[in-house]
Formats: sequence, C-alpha cells, structure tokens
Amino acid sequence: MTHVNTRLTPDTAKSALLEACKAAGISAESAELVRMGENAMYRLRGKIMARIGRSLNASKKEARIAKWLDSENFPAVRLFAGMTRPIRAAHFHVTFWEFITETPPVPTSRDLGKVLRALHALTPSPDLDLPPFRPLPKVADRLKALPSGQISTADIDFLWSRCDLLQRDFDRLTFELPRGPIHGDAHNGNLMRDQTGVVRLIDFEDFSHGPREWDASVAATRFDAFGWMTRREYEDYVEEYGFDPLQWTGYPVLRAIRELNMTTWLMQQVGQSSKIDQEIHKRIDDLRDDQFPRRWSVF
Repeated sequence: MTHVNTRLTPDTAKSALLEACKAAGISAESAELVRMGENAMYRLRGKIMARIGRSLNASKKEARIAKWLDSENFPAVRLFAGMTRPIRAAHFHVTFWEFITETPPVPTSRDLGKVLRALHALTPSPDLDLPPFRPLPKVADRLKALPSGQISTADIDFLWSRCDLLQRDFDRLTFELPRGPIHGDAHNGNLMRDQTGVVRLIDFEDFSHGPREWDASVAATRFDAFGWMTRREYEDYVEEYGFDPLQWTGYPVLRAIRELNMTTWLMQQVGQSSKIDQEIHKRIDDLRDDQFPRRWSVF
C-alpha cells in the first residue's frame, strides 16, 4: 500500500524527518519547516532540502524525473548527491534535494512560459515510466481522509458530486496540443532563480504524460479566476509559451477542475488554524457558483 490516511501535520512530518535523517546519516539539527501542504519541506544544514511525501509511488517518480531532467541538462532542482531513493519513515516517504539559494529578481511570467515551452519540447527517456494524466487524482483520498465533524455532510456530498461531474466533462474534451510529459502544477511558485541567475523548475510530484493544455492553463486560471497575475504578465506568458488557453473551448473545464483540486488540497489542513478553515469554507461556497468571483487567498 503506497498511500496511507495518516495525516501529514507539522508533528507527524517532524517525526518522519528525524527518522529519515537518522537512517541517511544526515543531521536534522536546526531543521526549518519551509512549507506545509501536499508535502512538508524542511531546510537542513549543508544546503539540503528534505521533502516528506504521502505517496511512495509519487516519491519514486520525483526521483526518476529529477534524474531525467539532469541527464537533459534541464534547469531544475537536483537530488542531493547520493540520495536517489525515498526513505520510508513514520508512514511517509522522504527524499533529499539540493537546496537552491534564491536570488532576485523573482521569476516572471515570461520565465514561466520559457521554462514550460522548453519542458514540453523534451523527448522522454524510455525508462521514465510516467503515469497517465488524471485530472482529479487526489480528490477522493482527500475527502475520505477528512477528520469527522470538520466539514458538513452537505459540503462533502457536493464536492463528491462536483468531482464526478467534472470528470465527465473532462472525458468529453478535445485537445489541440500534442500529449507528452507535463509538470502538472506549472506556476511561478514552482520556479526558483539560483545564485547564477538560472531559473530552475521544482516540485515534480504531479508529473505525468498528458495534455499540454493542463500545464498551459495553470497561468490562465491564476489570471482569469483569481487575479494573481496581471493582464500584462499573462500576455507575456502567452507570448513566450506560444498558446493562449483562454482562446481554447476546453479551458473552462480545466479551470473548474483546478479550483476543485485547490480546494481539496487546502482541506487537508482543516482544523490547523481559523484562517485556513475560513478559506476552506469560502472556497466550497464559491464552487457552487461558476460565475462568482474567486477572491481566494494564496497558501
């Protein structure tokens, strides 16, 4: 079994980190929690980033992707030297990565278009073994794993129903771009500019083989739905990438799917703070009306 219902919290993540570091012979002293979400990220001494994941298959895939991109000399985060396999620890799976020291300026939407275009131009190696793309791969597990009493039955039933509806809508889509390796979560937050000025791609958990429109539509959703990107920034992105998802008839379906994925992603942190809980309920309410403005906070 590669996916467990044990909740990933700051406490369980720290336990997994300590166990994995001991097994790997890496110091966990002064470990700093950098991010808590689908995975937990800890900065360690020696310019190492530890990633605590929920899925063994996803962690193995991330390692394969990293080695493939390294072989292609593609600008992306690298595995820490000698640590090419996940370590199972406290019901989770830990990988170790080179820590990227960020330098200004912050990667732009044009950088995103350039990196994404280059990624989509790569030919995958025969042993890459990418899974086929699934638009809603984690919604069911997330809903099943919710602690009782935190989300109303009516809201959970609504989310199940919406998941089924959007899956049917997706199955009817006609795509314009060729299929191939896709990142799965291609936005500016998954780009980092290193000390040499090179913009590097990070976070390989959602890599798969599927429609390039999915990757291309992430920026479109951030602009069109949330206003997290200005029109000029979006136009720069489209000019660099070479395709405008907003002009494609299937975009509204991908936008709705991404909104549902983002909502259930945040629901994994229900009960951790009043701010998170308020945002979760706001998002669920917004999903009931496709036309309602999405004034969502960034987490």
